[in-house]
Amino acid sequence: MKKQQHLLFTALGIVFWLNAALVIRFLGAAAFSEHNPNLPVLYVAAIPLTLVSVYLTKLISGRPLAQLLQPVVIMTFVATFCDGIALAWFRNLYSQSFEVALHGAAWILWGAGWGLLFAYYFEQKAQSTPAAGQLKQL
Repeated sequence: MKKQQHLLFTALGIVFWLNAALVIRFLGAAAFSEHNPNLPVLYVAAIPLTLVSVYLTKLISGRPLAQLLQPVVIMTFVATFCDGIALAWFRNLYSQSFEVALHGAAWILWGAGWGLLFAYYFEQKAQSTPAAGQLKQL
């Protein structure tokens, strides 16, 4: 992977993290609180949102889905570093409430896990699908 691509995926990791941080900031305690019955809905909603992020990465980078694992790993460790730094030293970026910041940071990690899972799945699916030439031999 070229340096320019590393920079692109680093920037995308920051952008996707920042978007999630803004969601936490704007929804705040109304969404990211311990006794909120809709908290599981936010976790479920993160799944298609993360898939959209993977597809946006595909469109922006021009790479096929089967070649997104390495870029998603780069974006995920960048976003995870940003999440850890924000929670440890700039918690007010998420919320003034520690509870909201904690639930929000966990939500970001949940989305990061799904992004890695999707990228891994697409790579494995491509590797297990026989090439067109191999189909004729079967």
